[in-house]
Amino acid sequence: MAEKEVTLNQIAVMIEKVGSDVKAVAEGHQVIRSEMAQMEGRLSEKIDFVDGKVEFLAADVREIKKDLKEHIKMPAHA
Repeated sequence: MAEKEVTLNQIAVMIEKVGSDVKAVAEGHQVIRSEMAQMEGRLSEKIDFVDGKVEFLAADVREIKKDLKEHIKMPAHA
């Protein structure tokens, strides 16, 4: 029976390889987290910009609505 013997040195090399792989995965996760945080910041800025535009347009609509109500009150529309 020819069983393959694994030496302590071989086990140490395998453990080192696994540790290296885990480190690479962790670094990849950190890169992804950083990119996600940057994207979140850019999206928040864009959302704030759009919110400002919506508020601006809402103010215009309120003004137009007010003007229309005043116009309808004029004698020609009675």
